[in-house]
Amino acid sequence: MYNEIRMTEYKKYTAQAKAAIKGEAFFESIVSDYSIPHHISEPKDIGIDYFCEWVYGDKPSGILYAVQIKTLAERNVKIESLGINTGLNELTKFDIKNQLLHIDANTLEYWRGLGIPVYLFAVIYSDSSVESMKIDCYYKRFTQLLTTTTDQEDEYFYKVNDGATFLAFADQKSKRFGFARDLFIDLMSCSYYKVSISYISPRTLGLDQFPEADAIFGEIFEEYSENINYTLEQTRKYLARISSGEAIPSAAPPEDE
Repeated sequence: MYNEIRMTEYKKYTAQAKAAIKGEAFFESIVSDYSIPHHISEPKDIGIDYFCEWVYGDKPSGILYAVQIKTLAERNVKIESLGINTGLNELTKFDIKNQLLHIDANTLEYWRGLGIPVYLFAVIYSDSSVESMKIDCYYKRFTQLLTTTTDQEDEYFYKVNDGATFLAFADQKSKRFGFARDLFIDLMSCSYYKVSISYISPRTLGLDQFPEADAIFGEIFEEYSENINYTLEQTRKYLARISSGEAIPSAAPPEDE
């Protein structure tokens, strides 16, 4: 009897826990056509629920992005459709309000250190019966907030499913726009932030958009020009010292005597 009482005190399968499992299962089911989702179990919760590796066809790309998921009942959110995000990802844009969608400063600082694109996914479900339950998935981008001096996060979410189909491409036939487009732009932004101008072919993502060969995205490049210029000047300085035969101070610890 004592054990039964103790179990009821701390073993509760809460509505919140059920919703979280439901949301994560739906996310995995739709994203698995284009990504390998690696789930971070609760005891190791670090502000990220999944590290995902992008896959196009049967070829894992080695391209990673991070995801936090919030699962919400439709009755608890205020959601407003703002039309198609024309000329960009071509997905439907939404304003979604709920206090659980707020990301605190400590989490943002941790995300900043990852150096890869990070997305907040909101999984919103209706309260109808299981047989007729409607679930939709939306994502918000954080790359600009995490890698530039702006203090303004992207205000909007983008609907990324059509039923059980993940909208990796808004135009499924031509393989253009959609989540893959945003992921590619965010990958390039993270690359410039880390002062690398190496080009990731969008064809690696299956994206038939943007140049396949090396290219520079002028507008994005300009955002990170301060980082890039600083590294360039430091590199020139060290190369000049090497050319003159001057030793470069080493950051390595001294050897044990």
